Parts: sequence; C-alpha cells; structure tokens
Amino acid sequence: MKILPHRSPSSQASSTVHQAARTTSAFRLALLLASLFTFASVVMAAAMYVGFTRESQTRLHDDIRTDALDLVALAKHQGLDTLRTEIDERVNLDAPLPRWYALYGFDGTQLAGNLNHQPLHLGWSEWQVTPRVTPVARQQHLTPHILLLYALRTPQGALLVVGRDRFYIDQMQESAGKIFLSALLFMVLLSLLLGVLVGRRLLRRASEMSKVAMIIRGGELSRRMPVRGSGDEFDHIAGTVNQMLDRIEALLAEVRRISADIAHDLRTPLTRLRRKLEQARAHPPGGKQLEQTLDEALADIDELLNIFQALLRIARIESGDARSSFAPVDLSALLLELTEMYAVVAEDEAHHLRSNIASAIHVVGDRELLAQAFVNLIENAMRHTPAGGHITIGLQRQAPRILAWVSDDGPGIPADQRDNVLQPFHRLDCSRHMPGSGLGLALVRAIAELHDAKLRLEDASPGLRVTLEFTVPTEPAEDKR
Repeated sequence: MKILPHRSPSSQASSTVHQAARTTSAFRLALLLASLFTFASVVMAAAMYVGFTRESQTRLHDDIRTDALDLVALAKHQGLDTLRTEIDERVNLDAPLPRWYALYGFDGTQLAGNLNHQPLHLGWSEWQVTPRVTPVARQQHLTPHILLLYALRTPQGALLVVGRDRFYIDQMQESAGKIFLSALLFMVLLSLLLGVLVGRRLLRRASEMSKVAMIIRGGELSRRMPVRGSGDEFDHIAGTVNQMLDRIEALLAEVRRISADIAHDLRTPLTRLRRKLEQARAHPPGGKQLEQTLDEALADIDELLNIFQALLRIARIESGDARSSFAPVDLSALLLELTEMYAVVAEDEAHHLRSNIASAIHVVGDRELLAQAFVNLIENAMRHTPAGGHITIGLQRQAPRILAWVSDDGPGIPADQRDNVLQPFHRLDCSRHMPGSGLGLALVRAIAELHDAKLRLEDASPGLRVTLEFTVPTEPAEDKR
C-alpha cells in the first residue's frame, strides 16, 4: 500500500490560495505584461546587437577599402617603387593594431608586405593565420585569427592586398553580445518583478473589493467599496458600485417606509370593517339597516382595493414596462378634453376652471397614463381649493421645453413639505380628514419619471402650481433638395 505524504491544513490553505491567485485575471494580466515586456526587450536587444555588429563590420570594410584605394592612388601618381616603400613603412610602424599588406608582381612574386598569401580572385576574401609566439603568448592557448582581405589591381597591373585582423572586432562583438545578454536578463527579471508587483496590486484591490462585496451580501448594506482616489478603473468601478448601493439602500428604506405606511393606512379601514362586522354579528341588523351595513362594508373593501390597485399601478410604472407602448400624444387635445370633462364638476363645486392651452403640442408617451396624471392633479386642486377658488390648466411651449401645469389659489403646500408629499401615503395634517389615500401625487411623480419629465411643485402666490416639464422631441431633418 502506498502512503501519501501528510499535508497540514495550513499548507493546504496556502496551496489553495496560490492556486486561486494563479487563476485570477490580475495574475494573467501581470503575466501578459511581463511576457510582452520580455518580448519587447528581446527584440530591442537583438536589434541593437545586430545593428552594432553590422555597423562595426561596415566600418571595417570601409577602412580597408579606403586604405587600399589610397595606396592605388599613390601607385598611380608616384609609381610602384613609392608604393613598396609606403607599404614597408606601414608594416614596420609600431601600431597597436597590426595591419596586413602584400604587393605581388605580374609573375606572382611578392614585392612588399607582411602578408604571405595571394588571393585567388579580386575583391573580398578571408584567410586564417596563426599569431606569432611571444613571451606572453607562450603561456596562453593560441587561437587562429581570421584576416579580412581586399585585393585590387594597381594601374601598373600589380596585385595589391590590404587586410585587417578580425580578431579584435570579433572580440568586441563577443563582449557586446555578453553586455546585451546581461542587459536582456536584467530587463527580463525587471519585467517579471514589475509584473508580479502589478499583479499583487491588482489582486490586492480585487481582494479588498471582493471582501466588501461578501460583507454587503451578508446584509450590511452600509458598507461601501474602497476608493483610493487614484482615478483608475478600480476607483471608477467602486464609485459606480457605491452609487448603486446608495440607490439600493434608499430604495430599501423607501420600501420599509412604504410598508410601514401601508400597514398604518390599511389598519384604519380594516379596523373599521372588523368593528362593523362584529356589531352586525352581535346585533344582526334587518331590513334597510342590513343593506346600509353591507354597503358600508363594501365601501371599505373598495377603498382597500383602490389602495392596492394604485400601488400596483405605481409599481408597474416604475418598472418601465409601459415604455413599450409609447407613441406620439397630442397633449393639447388631451388637456382640452379634460378641461371640458371637469368643467361641469368644477361648476357644481363652485370652482372657476380656466385653461391656457396652446395648440398642436405633441409629446411621446402613454396617453392613458398622462391622462391619469392630470386627472389626479385636477382632482387634487378641486379637493383642496375652497369654494369660489380658481383652477387653471395650462400648456405652453418654451423651447427647448414643454410646460404643462395645473394651478390653484388654495392654501398650497409649505416649501419644506413639497418633496414629502410626493412619497406614497404621505399626507399633510390639514388634509387627513379628507378622503384619499395619499397616493395621488406619488402616482403623478412615477408617471413623470417614466416620461423623463421634471415634476415641480411651486408657489402660485397664493396656492400651488404643479408643473410637468417635458423635453421637446427632436424632429427628423427634412431632405434638402
């Protein structure tokens, strides 16, 4: 039986962490960056080495060719004897880098120089020689040297050979290669180190955000993603997520508030309905009293159903599903219809209903929902405006806006309460004795947001003016011919 080596829990956890780190996008990104930097370093080092090698070889060829042409020009102007003298002087010159020359006659006899090799053809060639044995070189391993030779004819027909030892340039290229290789290794190690540092930084940021996300998932919605202020992609993501969390937290707070308001507002009609039913069971009514009791119970039930229907309508509007049925709406015609419809009602309640509606104004939206919004505003104005008061329905175009409003000269709404009355079930103390559920303005707000319209509650001095501000729809440009 084969016994597997025991691994401690800490080592297993460490292995799991390292394995997880290797699978992260941060690690892969760091590895990609290191690979790209390494590849770029290799290409750059290779290009520099090839360029240096070619440049040194070009310079060597140019030096040999220039020297040979100078000697040919000397022979042309002063003859072969002067050329032989010049070659002997150059050979005997104590230069740090020895030069190689040879001058051959028509019969192949060497006339001058220290090069005992006659090339078989004109132009460039190479020849291998063994260095001289010197007291210093006795103790060293002598390696053959390669001479680069250039042969050409003088004007007299003699063969001139000029050479240089490649040993020194080869040594320079070998040294340069080692330098470039060392620099390449350094750049590769540096790129790997930078890749690891970048990967760790990205992994640390991602780990911090992941931990906070786990805490938020556990229910602690007050926590927020860390933002370092560097303005990088992580900060942008963290900022967006934090805004989303703010919105979620606000929505949850709104849900809790609405739930409490629903429980509070439903308790009254339910308690009233239960009391009536208990009284009817304790003292069964008869005749008209029974009919009255049943009518009151049905009225309470209808009130509850209306509340739930309004809540469902607000939820549907806020979901945005109604946008699929958007179409051009003649808002002028719609408000004129509502004015005519409520003119009789306003007259019966001793209100003066006026209109200031411009013609041929269109918006894009849901006609039924827009009608519901203005019906709520008109009925609100009639409910809170005393007898003899004035109510105005208006519609005007003020480019680039369309303004639709309902105003009255009633008591109005205090400035510090105007945002609150747009929330579901919120009612002012002065209107709690009036019929209603406190959902009318909340429904108007939801419809306005669905149509991307701004809802404003303003002081009408006296009274209240509720305005819906629509953006003017862009009209397609006509073809110009």
